[in-house]
Amino acid sequence: MNITSLGIGIRATIERYGSLNSFSERLMEMGLTPGTIITIVRKAPFRGPIEISYGHLRLALRPSESDSIFVSPV
Repeated sequence: MNITSLGIGIRATIERYGSLNSFSERLMEMGLTPGTIITIVRKAPFRGPIEISYGHLRLALRPSESDSIFVSPV
């Protein structure tokens, strides 16, 4: 499943990226590698940005970017 289908407060492990491009490479440089556990902090209405947390960091992702991040719930 992709990250956009998760609910608020759900923890998940990043499994893979749909396609390797400059954005997914940048996320991996920021520590969002496969195996990283994330938590969905909040979701904006009407397919707005999704805020995630991992470690001590928080990050907001556009829906177009988060559609290619595949996860499995913990």
